[in-house]
Amino acid sequence: MGLEEVLSKICADKNVNSAFLLEGEFYEEVIEEESSIIECTFGMPLDNRALKEIKTKEMAICIFCYGSFEPPSDHVMVMEDCCGNWIGHDVPSCKMHQYKKDDPDIIWLCDDFAIYPNRAVSHEMVMAMLPLRVKCVGESEGVKDPVIMYPATSTDIMLRKHFGIPLGDARIASAIMAFNIL
Repeated sequence: MGLEEVLSKICADKNVNSAFLLEGEFYEEVIEEESSIIECTFGMPLDNRALKEIKTKEMAICIFCYGSFEPPSDHVMVMEDCCGNWIGHDVPSCKMHQYKKDDPDIIWLCDDFAIYPNRAVSHEMVMAMLPLRVKCVGESEGVKDPVIMYPATSTDIMLRKHFGIPLGDARIASAIMAFNIL
């Protein structure tokens, strides 16, 4: 299967508005913009491991989706101390039943982000964005190790402007999927 077939399969998903190949100078600008985000909105340093993995792949596409492309089944964002201890993490909806809202060892930063203040060994913290493994395409489509990340707001705006997606349409989110070719 070629790239066109991969794009067609992705666009056939009911959660997908559209998908486009990312390449050349524009792709480099997207990577540069996303790389410039070095801290979270609340000032914590950001370790964008998702972007680091995206950059190792041969091909990348931009997906505009309604909500999330493939709802995550694992953590996307984790808060770590300098020793690598997980102090907090997002909780995917499929795993929410494993957590008690009244657990005294957990502080809920919001409905889906748990913090464990007693685990911290250091006050130095980092927020890590993790790559998500994609399940809808794989070797049968000619791709290997597909991963996806949801970019920062400034990168999302850049992608929307380039591909003609309305800036004010909050129903649509951008995602970057990257993979190797078999």
